[in-house]
Amino acid sequence: MDDETHRKKSSAVLKISLVVLGVLVLLGVIQAVTAGTVGVGALSVTLRETPSPSASASSSATSASTSDETVGSLDGAVGTTSQVDVPPGADASAKVLTGSWKQARGLLTVEVTKVENAGGRVKVFVTAVNASNAKMDLPVASVTAADDAQREYGASASASRWPVSIAKNSSINGYLELDQRVGADSTAFSLTFAGIIGQLAPTGGAVTVTGIPIPE
Repeated sequence: MDDETHRKKSSAVLKISLVVLGVLVLLGVIQAVTAGTVGVGALSVTLRETPSPSASASSSATSASTSDETVGSLDGAVGTTSQVDVPPGADASAKVLTGSWKQARGLLTVEVTKVENAGGRVKVFVTAVNASNAKMDLPVASVTAADDAQREYGASASASRWPVSIAKNSSINGYLELDQRVGADSTAFSLTFAGIIGQLAPTGGAVTVTGIPIPE
């Protein structure tokens, strides 16, 4: 009788132990799925990889860099100045004068900023500003010059670097090379942009800058 009672108690304890074990296993599975760890305290095991702070910082820096590059790519898409690249003077002996000689007519301003003289070959560096709401064209073929010795010149279409068209509310930069050598006795000249085309071009379609010195 005692043996039978002992067997029944052992069987009951075994069943309870199995139930408890099953519950613990189930709780462990739930913990692993939801928290990424199994166990408690020092006995817990991490099942899910957590990114390190340095990796997160690196990722943030990369994202910020990408964002900056995206914004920076817009650089230059909005602007009002067109510029022709001016190559360095081939003649090291060229005489150079820099300054500001300008004339405004209506909403157009023409400014001479530099003059180079290489053995009589003269380059005139010019900035033209269109303050109107319409495009203007300043053709190279219509550019003329006259020196103080009453000699007249044109602008060389092949040697000049001039953009011609100025968009509304914008400016252009370039240089014009006179098509003939200036005389040795010439000390100054005037530069005229004639035949200016545009809805809001200056009256008469011309602007003349006077008193431009010739480097000697």
